[in-house]
Amino acid sequence: MRRALFPLLLAALLPFFARAEERLSCGSVDALEVTSLTRTKLTAFLRTTLPNAADGGRQEFTGEIAVANTPLPFGPSLTAMAQQGPAGNAVVLLVDLDLAKIPQALLERLHPLALDVTLNGSLSGAGGAPVRVCAAGILRIGTPQVRSAAPMGGSLAGFSGARFTGISLTQVEGQATATLFNPLSFPLDVKNLVYAVWAGDRKLAEGERHGLRLHAGRENAIELPISAPSAELLSALGDAVAGDGRVAGRLVAQVSLRVGKDQILTIPLDLPGSVQVLP
Repeated sequence: MRRALFPLLLAALLPFFARAEERLSCGSVDALEVTSLTRTKLTAFLRTTLPNAADGGRQEFTGEIAVANTPLPFGPSLTAMAQQGPAGNAVVLLVDLDLAKIPQALLERLHPLALDVTLNGSLSGAGGAPVRVCAAGILRIGTPQVRSAAPMGGSLAGFSGARFTGISLTQVEGQATATLFNPLSFPLDVKNLVYAVWAGDRKLAEGERHGLRLHAGRENAIELPISAPSAELLSALGDAVAGDGRVAGRLVAQVSLRVGKDQILTIPLDLPGSVQVLP
């Protein structure tokens, strides 16, 4: 009886052994480098180390890349560049994402401090047989594991300028205007926006806005109240007030978006603009 049960037990366990072997042969996702961010598309290099790869330096990846267990919406295949090394195959995938196609489930599962990235599919070279590949990694935001090759935010955010108009003996009131473009197909909720208006190395005013919503697929103008003591403003902008009333300035802000389950993703902004003082 025991001899009869052993082959049946072995047959039942073989799939589990095969999956365990497949997991052990997986590689690692090492870094994400954003090379371009426009109002419609994000382009990035996804750097991996894989135990296996197809033949040739230029290859094609077919399969799934997921962040926080949410598949990313890219085309039927991706270009990959492979280079053999002593620690395995360094494979870099060129990823193009249509921002309007990113699913809302990704935002709901996103962690503000790290990206859980998995890769599962196959690599094929010129004329060679496809090679099965998989990889996984936790990429920490704010470290070299997630980086940008160029300043981000310029295409999605803008500073239309600050104007001080309500001048009194003690206080000057005014308003700054920021524009935030939401490229996604669903709205984004901002818990708070902390901002400061600068001219050169002088902070002129600061403030906060709370409970904002960025509507989907459009530019959102946000009015930011500002005020400053009259003496300090005249000291910082004396030449401007004596001239045409306008100087170069910038808006430095932190936008805190609601993501995941009761979590916050903070995005820093440093946007050029102008500061104007009107009588």
